[in-house]
Amino acid sequence: MISISGDAHSWHEFGIENKEQFLAVNWCGYQKLLTKSLSRSRDQGRVDYQLIYITQGKGTFRFGHETIEVASGNLVIYIPGQPQYYSYKAEDGTEAYWIHFTGYGAHDYLQQFGLLNQSVHTVGIMDEVIGLFKKIVQELNSHMPLGLHLTTAYLYEMLTLLGRRLQTTDEPGTQGRHPDINQMIAFIHEKYSRNLSISDLAGECSLSVFRFIHKFKEVTGMTPMKYITEIRMNEAKKLLSESSLHVKEVAAVVGYDNPLYFSRIFRSTVGIPPSEYKKKFQ
Repeated sequence: MISISGDAHSWHEFGIENKEQFLAVNWCGYQKLLTKSLSRSRDQGRVDYQLIYITQGKGTFRFGHETIEVASGNLVIYIPGQPQYYSYKAEDGTEAYWIHFTGYGAHDYLQQFGLLNQSVHTVGIMDEVIGLFKKIVQELNSHMPLGLHLTTAYLYEMLTLLGRRLQTTDEPGTQGRHPDINQMIAFIHEKYSRNLSISDLAGECSLSVFRFIHKFKEVTGMTPMKYITEIRMNEAKKLLSESSLHVKEVAAVVGYDNPLYFSRIFRSTVGIPPSEYKKKFQ
């Protein structure tokens, strides 16, 4: 298992409650299951709030007498004192981000953003939310001045983005009835560099192209092609800024055989040509 985490306190299995601060991050991390499965059983729950965001694979969660499978693109919320029973199987290749937080304003925030209406919410794969998880972990581990204030700001931004995603659908919570779309979202993130056909993706879901696009947009807020393009452009920006690859090579890595076409798409999305973007980081 790959496990990366950051902490504001030494680890406490049942959490830390803070009634002095309005909102505060206790711990945050990422897990990727490789060869060993993982399970958690907390009969009394924890004293802080926990949010789990599954970005690949799936997990099994028990709420009361009901046991459900939670696929990638779903968010699980635990409130203080709520029993926690969940597990991930190694063969599913599950990847999940998690965060524990507290504060006297936490409940009001979650309520305001619609995150307490149910325990599981389908929000799709949100790269900006994943980025915030990474920033929080990095900040917790850096121990820089005012770091806890910054992690609180990131947490507030994260909750706001998640709340917005839920409130921009016609019927908040109905996304959870589209596990086929969530599976396609996970597949797209894994195979984004391939020549993905919308008709083939729709066929995998046993849907017409029109119905597939409609359901996909209901879950993610955008069309499948726009979603694929955003993934490709985000990956391209990372490669251009962090690697020594030339523009032509980056184009090939993210799925474009024609570097000129890649450059046009990049410029229309990012606002500047990829060559100019790369120079900013040299």
